[in-house]
Amino acid sequence: ETESRKGSQYHIQASIVMFYPSKFALIATLLLGVGDLVVASSAVPRKASPSRALTRQTHKLKSSIKHSDAPFAPRGGGPKASTTSSKVVSIGTKTAVLCGCALAFNSGFVNGACLSGILSSDGTKQAAAAVTGAWTNSALGVASGNYGQAKFNAKCLGSYFSGSLVASLINPNPVPFEVGGADKISPAFLIGSLLMYASSSVAKKSGGSDKSFIYLAAVACGIQNSITSVLTQNLVRSAHFSGITSDIGTFLGQILRGNKQNAEKLRVFTLLAASFWIGGLVSFSATTMYASSSLLFSSALFLAFSIAGLVAAC
Repeated sequence: ETESRKGSQYHIQASIVMFYPSKFALIATLLLGVGDLVVASSAVPRKASPSRALTRQTHKLKSSIKHSDAPFAPRGGGPKASTTSSKVVSIGTKTAVLCGCALAFNSGFVNGACLSGILSSDGTKQAAAAVTGAWTNSALGVASGNYGQAKFNAKCLGSYFSGSLVASLINPNPVPFEVGGADKISPAFLIGSLLMYASSSVAKKSGGSDKSFIYLAAVACGIQNSITSVLTQNLVRSAHFSGITSDIGTFLGQILRGNKQNAEKLRVFTLLAASFWIGGLVSFSATTMYASSSLLFSSALFLAFSIAGLVAAC
């Protein structure tokens, strides 16, 4: 009979999920608590005080709601915290900003190399560190019947998206300003390094006729931007600067009217934007002199960050 009640209880939970997913945690916990009360009251001898049992269960229920961090945890409790041999390393805001500036320079460099048209045999100019233009160009391609243009830009969008996806699959539960070893940022940066190496190789072997080097670079930039964004709570966004440009204007306007609440963010965003711009500036000379081999700089930088993460975790 008890098992039957439990089965009915979970059937009710499944029905609620279909209609009220956003409130599932609270509703499911309440149902479990009520079900436990029913089972407990049937098992308690008649002489036991029902009110006392109810009080105990109510306290349990309140405690489970108060301390639950997950939307819904199994009856046996939520998943145990992962215990790895990696050492948890916390970084300060200053370190995060300095690393962010280095990575912003990197994405500016990669973006400049791909946008310059020097690496493409037909002079194709396409951003790899940002995809705002790709959204519009893909739409224009469809509207005008130029499906080649639409396909090319759709691939750029998918590449950048895939990079962010990979980064979050590697570290699905990031903790702000905490980096570790094998379970944190190192694998993502290593993948970024391999992608940039592959990008350089494809551009060299094809003489720029194979546009896959742009897609590979976009995946790497997506990885980088995802890592820096989630680990710094969006303080450092190192590859896409439309939002940062808007924020700089917003914060400057606030300061000019006497509101200095975001003055520190303004300084950080200005440093990041300057680093990105300088990366683009340097990329032209580097790409002109070294062609596709210039992308190996980005590969080496990603590798350095990957090794640094492993060393810090030892």
